[in-house]
Amino acid sequence: MTKTYRAYVLIFSISILWGTIPLIIKTTSISSLGLVGVRTLVGSITLFLFIDKSKKNLSTILKHGLILGPLLAIHWATMFESINLNSVAVGIGLVFTYPIFLILIKIFMGIPTKRIQLYLVVFGFFGVYLLLGIDKISSNLGILYGLMSAFTLALLIIYGEPLTKTLGGLNVAFSQVSIAALCLIPFTLNNIDWISNNISVSLFLGAVLTGLGLAIYWYCLKIITPLAVGTITYMEPFTGVLLSSILLGESLSFNQYLGFAIVLSVGIIQVLKVK
Repeated sequence: MTKTYRAYVLIFSISILWGTIPLIIKTTSISSLGLVGVRTLVGSITLFLFIDKSKKNLSTILKHGLILGPLLAIHWATMFESINLNSVAVGIGLVFTYPIFLILIKIFMGIPTKRIQLYLVVFGFFGVYLLLGIDKISSNLGILYGLMSAFTLALLIIYGEPLTKTLGGLNVAFSQVSIAALCLIPFTLNNIDWISNNISVSLFLGAVLTGLGLAIYWYCLKIITPLAVGTITYMEPFTGVLLSSILLGESLSFNQYLGFAIVLSVGIIQVLKVK
């Protein structure tokens, strides 16, 4: 197996596995903050095995984590809660509106924007309208959580992406996850009984899906193009919705599935770098 072929297999496999996260969220009794606390704690320990541990670099990495870590904690906690309160498709669909927020934030910051990006914003919000259901746009807290998760993810990308070029993507990932774990320690300790009774779930979510998953993601970016990696990772939401339909019996109307497809297509177009 060539290195390139291995990278494609790895990124495809981890994207499919990431699609199981909504099932974990839906089928566990632990709070969203507690589950994110477990994920980040175990994930940061796993990531530590892969990063540059020189004292100088570690200090710089953790300094940026003071901003990135709380943002990641908010992003994952609100994503988990949105999926808890909505169907998996609606929860994931709302989170994947982050490319819309990316465009809006860049416009707010005065970064030049081409007309097609404005069209994508309108197209994306139309998708959200369909996804939520014409009669279901309400004060549902899950909707607010989903949009908040998307917004914080956009902030993470804007702040963190330039750092990946100087510090390395895996090091930046460690800074986010480790500081997020520290922020959530009280919630993790409050759920110590759940953790001790669910060691396999904790290790799968934290070590495999988070620590190893992020290591695979950044390894693959060194081997194959960001375009290929970004496109393949869109298997995650499709897998999540498919599994929720098969295993949880969730279903949407035709309009909601259309809205979900529109929201994801906006993200894919962004990945394809149509600016």
